[in-house]
Amino acid sequence: MSDLSQAVDLHRLPELICGFHRRAGDSPTLYPVACAPQAWAAGAVYLLVQACLGLRVDAAAKRISFARAVLPDDIDWLRLLDLPLHDARVDLLLTRHADDVAVTVLRRVGDVEIVVVK
Repeated sequence: MSDLSQAVDLHRLPELICGFHRRAGDSPTLYPVACAPQAWAAGAVYLLVQACLGLRVDAAAKRISFARAVLPDDIDWLRLLDLPLHDARVDLLLTRHADDVAVTVLRRVGDVEIVVVK
């Protein structure tokens, strides 16, 4: 999906791509009549980020947790800005390292707990 977003106009994910095998150095093959952008394709990005980071939000406990987080090789860092959690907000910087991802709290407004599980 990351490779695909780099290959398409304005990084707008289409609704589908062809199922052809890729040759080294080639981008995914676009399906000729696919709509781009497509709402469910754009929404998938957030689910991919959530899955990579093991991100869980527990609003009742005012807790954001990361479990065995990873970032793809081509993403060195990721900033999550102004994440709302009940009456709190937080800005986070996630930085990829060789074996894990560091989580740095850049800003915290209100009561919110950040938990990192390695």
